[in-house]
Amino acid sequence: MNDVQNDTADSLRADFPPLLDWEEVLQDEREDRLGFARRTTYALLTLAGEGLVEGFAGSNRAGLEGARRTAALFQAHLRQMQHFAEIAEVRLEQVAKALAVDA
Repeated sequence: MNDVQNDTADSLRADFPPLLDWEEVLQDEREDRLGFARRTTYALLTLAGEGLVEGFAGSNRAGLEGARRTAALFQAHLRQMQHFAEIAEVRLEQVAKALAVDA
């Protein structure tokens, strides 16, 4: 069993090459702001706390503020989608009532 645990731990420490360079990330942000905000928010949820502190420490305070704005953009979008879903539910209830009257 320890061999399996050691193999898993080693595979988690693998050094994968980056999939995007910084210019591709910036292009993604310009072309699909909402999608970028969603992906960034999800990525922030998967990173360990110490990695986040280390990544945004020192001269990268502007990156921290940018990440906060990006997560806030996604949150605002989700609130708007919740509002639209609530309106859709009301409309569907009205349809159900109208169909019940006709039945």
